[in-house]
Amino acid sequence: MDTLADIRAVLATAGEHIERGTLRESPRQFMDRLWKGVYDAAPEDLQPYVWARLVDFSAQLGVMVEGRGDRIPVRAPPDVFARR
Repeated sequence: MDTLADIRAVLATAGEHIERGTLRESPRQFMDRLWKGVYDAAPEDLQPYVWARLVDFSAQLGVMVEGRGDRIPVRAPPDVFARR
């Protein structure tokens, strides 16, 4: 995942699978594969974009972690989202 175009193509395909309900694995496994294959492989400057998209996908699939009364994504946001 070196370019924004590559990332967008993979995320567009993933979004289509979610919309059509054509996942071939559990939602948790699907999202784990996206986190590892797209987010972890993305250049640092593109990780905030990927993180936001994957959090949206996680919410659509109900793959969120319940914590302190609010729903949080499985992964923490990239450093750029951290409050300073």
